[in-house]
Amino acid sequence: MEKLTEEELQELEKQLSCPEGDNGINVGNIMNESNINMTLSGIEAMDVQNQDKILELGHGNCGHLYKILKKAEDVEYTGLEISETMWQYCKENYTDTTASFLLYEGQKIPFEENQFDFVLSVNNVYFWTKPFTFIKEIEKVLKVGGSCIISFAQKSFMEKLPFVRDKFTLYDDQAIRNLVANTNLHVESIQSFNDVVTSKLGDSVNRFYGVAVLKKGK
Repeated sequence: MEKLTEEELQELEKQLSCPEGDNGINVGNIMNESNINMTLSGIEAMDVQNQDKILELGHGNCGHLYKILKKAEDVEYTGLEISETMWQYCKENYTDTTASFLLYEGQKIPFEENQFDFVLSVNNVYFWTKPFTFIKEIEKVLKVGGSCIISFAQKSFMEKLPFVRDKFTLYDDQAIRNLVANTNLHVESIQSFNDVVTSKLGDSVNRFYGVAVLKKGK
């Protein structure tokens, strides 16, 4: 494949962190397709019960929404996005569900304490500008005994990608453990996976990723 220019790589990084405009819709579709295994692994890690409340951070085009809603009966799903393009897309395309979608600024989760049974984050931990402050926000909105599920591509994989620049903070298993070390969240498990996917540049790559289950204590 022909290599992207420096300008094109910078634009791709920008769109991956916050899809915008017509190109953002296209990027959102590509991300949903390329991230689907990571998303499904995250969904599988949630032991959802009837009437559970789920908050997803950075839902993108939410092509996986029906998988979540089918986990149990009367599941209450809320999606939070910093991308106005993705937020508007989901509001227009999932009117046949009870899911709600909210736009926020990416720093403070706009809910009171102890609201959700699960918080799901797939492939967006890299973009948290103040990771410890944000993980405390997640801890705040989780119910006691609730879990935060973080699906993340491993640092060893991500650091080889040419479009991964200053907007990304990379993680491995230990970095996830360090992130929650001084919180009321404890690492229940971190599962390791790998799959072969088409990268954002169009070539096939072997991706290594983890799914962390972080449970809120009393």
